Amino acid sequence: MSMTLTLLTTTAGLLVVLCWWVRRNNLAVYPAGRAPRELRSLSSGCELGTALLAASTDTATGATGSQGGTATSPPPAQAKAPRRQKRHEGPSRRDFLRFGLLASMGGTLAAFAGASLGFLWPTLKGGFGARLDIGSEADIAAGIAEGGGHFEYPAGRSYIVAYDAAQDPNGAYAEVTNGAPFMALYQKCVHLGCRVPWCATSKWWECPCHGSRYNRWGEYQFGPAPRGLDRFSLTIEQGRVIVDTSTVVTGPSRGSGAPLNQAPEGPHCDGS
Repeated sequence: MSMTLTLLTTTAGLLVVLCWWVRRNNLAVYPAGRAPRELRSLSSGCELGTALLAASTDTATGATGSQGGTATSPPPAQAKAPRRQKRHEGPSRRDFLRFGLLASMGGTLAAFAGASLGFLWPTLKGGFGARLDIGSEADIAAGIAEGGGHFEYPAGRSYIVAYDAAQDPNGAYAEVTNGAPFMALYQKCVHLGCRVPWCATSKWWECPCHGSRYNRWGEYQFGPAPRGLDRFSLTIEQGRVIVDTSTVVTGPSRGSGAPLNQAPEGPHCDGS
């Protein structure tokens, strides 16, 4: 929507400038190679009568001269100078259309470039969609303890939970944990995209929109969700916890089992 609004605004502005310029220079647009016609004024009745009288006088004089002696010949008619075509000033219609087309194309390209930059900007500045340094390993561990089992990182749209490889003997999550004692979950419900909050009593993730539920590791437990929560790859580099939000890793399917096998530790937050 932002790109469309930018394109419409740019095109409208260019059209306003072009109309103002044409109006300011009082330019009329004609086809290429043609100029405005010059209207020839019609003779009035008096001028026509005068011309007829002069013609009759000349005829009578010529006849008298031929009878009485010397005939006076009429003065030679002067050749009319060719009418000079008024030179057309200002752009032709072809130039006008060409300029308008180029301006429209320029506006479209500028709008596309602006939208592309806006899409890439979070990655360039280190926001969601980039590799994020969310803190030291000790700070994240302390944050999980303070959060009752989870640490929320809003800038990365992720939750960080403790991960114990001993509870995952088949290494189902080895590719996203990379040997770290943490796991990064995407906050968005895989059903219809609602943000899934943490339920402090059940120690599960419970979606308030349509009732989907996931255990602490984001594995499917109940509701219309087609699978478990999606997640991000997490690594520890020189004591810093790095979450790669550029790639969303699809969560485990319903039938894949739940290695954590965690039952709710208290009542659900929706009252059921």
